[in-house]
Amino acid sequence: MINYSQWLPYLAYIFIMMIGIGILTGQKRTLGQMVTIVTFGIYLAVVGYLTLTPTAYAFGNGPTMKPYWVGSAPTNPIPFRGIELDFYLNILMLVPMGVYLKLLFKTNFKQIVAIGILIGLGIESTQFVLDSFLNMSRWIDVNDMMTNASGVVIGYVIVWVLLHSPLKRLVSFFSVKH
Repeated sequence: MINYSQWLPYLAYIFIMMIGIGILTGQKRTLGQMVTIVTFGIYLAVVGYLTLTPTAYAFGNGPTMKPYWVGSAPTNPIPFRGIELDFYLNILMLVPMGVYLKLLFKTNFKQIVAIGILIGLGIESTQFVLDSFLNMSRWIDVNDMMTNASGVVIGYVIVWVLLHSPLKRLVSFFSVKH
């Protein structure tokens, strides 16, 4: 039986995201800028679905470690414990975030590192709260925080490198920041 209340956080996330997209599109934009903004919204919806819904994805052999239970939340507080394919997929999941942050906002490297850490911490903290109140059965994993931050930084560096290459003009076409 479906517990619809478990989907409320994701729906609230989508609503807030739509408001943010509306704010970003509130002024005249070029085609490239609109592509960036719209695809960013789609990307956020996918990340929200993967991290904030009562769905589980097992990549590799499945969990190979026993969780440390904190209330009803399964956790892994030990870095680099139980590394499987999902460790690398978490990095990959947040690479586009770094790309979008570089295209959408004026940020420097230190800010991106801090934002990456906050995003990882935010996702895992939200999953912990959702596990505690809605029994979402999501793992809270310190590895996820590290890999999420790494993905954001890698995405940012990719755009930075492209902006200092012959592809600068193409990347600038999609840049929203002034």
